[in-house]
Amino acid sequence: DKGDGEGKYIFWPNITKDGKKVIKMSSGMSMMYAPFFFFGHLYALNSNTYEATGFSVPYRVALIIGSLVWLLIGLIFLRKVLLRYFPENIAALTILIVVLGTNLLHYSTREPTMSHLYNFSLFAIFLWLTIKWFEKPTVKWSILIGMLTGLITVTRPNNLIIVFIFMFYGVYHFKSLKDQLQLFWRQKWNILVIVFSATVLVLPQLFYWKYVTGQWVYYSYGENEKFFFNNPQIINGLFSYRKGWLLYTPVMTLALAGVFFLKEKLKNLFIPVLIFILLNIYITFSWWSWWYGGSFGMRPMIDSYSILALPLAAITQFFYHQKVWIKNTFLVALLLFALNGFWGNIKYFHGSIHWDSMTKAAYWDSFGRVKPSPDFYNLIKEPDYESAAKGLEEY
Repeated sequence: DKGDGEGKYIFWPNITKDGKKVIKMSSGMSMMYAPFFFFGHLYALNSNTYEATGFSVPYRVALIIGSLVWLLIGLIFLRKVLLRYFPENIAALTILIVVLGTNLLHYSTREPTMSHLYNFSLFAIFLWLTIKWFEKPTVKWSILIGMLTGLITVTRPNNLIIVFIFMFYGVYHFKSLKDQLQLFWRQKWNILVIVFSATVLVLPQLFYWKYVTGQWVYYSYGENEKFFFNNPQIINGLFSYRKGWLLYTPVMTLALAGVFFLKEKLKNLFIPVLIFILLNIYITFSWWSWWYGGSFGMRPMIDSYSILALPLAAITQFFYHQKVWIKNTFLVALLLFALNGFWGNIKYFHGSIHWDSMTKAAYWDSFGRVKPSPDFYNLIKEPDYESAAKGLEEY
């Protein structure tokens, strides 16, 4: 445990003021791990090779398989959503770009048990259920969307902002907002079903906090990890050499530009997607460690890629139907941006992109390299985590 308290690096607890240990992360990932974990446990119990410790090879393999299953589920639902609005070729190209041209690739292959691909899939399912609910608001869809909202909340509480997709779906001017409020009033019992179903999924977390800390709602990250909403690092988060989202995942620049193409193609989703993106960027880059520790690219943004796939598909379809030279110019740019993201995955694997200490000099030194140069580690600069935790500059 590195001398910091028994089990710290196994279960990652924080210590309360009265000395109790409380698990830092909320319970959503455990819920999604569970069926695969128990399959691994069953295998280990009946194995003469592996111990049933919870950490041996069968458990690891089972969780990796589980992650890939969740990714597949997410891609299936994302495809279902895209095909409602776009032809097969645009939907297929969009999915291919999102999987291979972004840091989702790394977190699906090298670190698949982190929460990001799970959240990506949950968001894709949420999109689908939102569309189905507004087509026909039944108890079935209400239960499903409520339970999913609860699961999203206890997986990463910040992601509760996904409810704005539901709240503003179909709102594109003042009259439609009024119509939306009237719809919610007419469907008040289904709205209550959604709230109740979400609460059911959140209750285990609330009971755990109450049991361990005596509080129904508890901030488990401790005093030193918090948001600085008065000082969001949006420019650094988007463009910096350290971890700029659009620098290391440039294809998402096109996705952001594509939001404005939703206004004509998917007017029901233009306002909710715009609200979600703005809130997500603001909240994400208000975190004390805006570069999110050791990681490839801006990993928390992966959660939203199933939402961003919509504007990416919209801008792609728009240019696909322009004059040949305009279409080809766009497709070349799309391909180059995606290849840059794919290349970044390879570079990160081989170490020529550092996990938290990249600088302008280090970036350009390793620009065309797979492996780091002899000078690379002299060019990086480690951030000052203690200063960042106080809301100060990380250097």
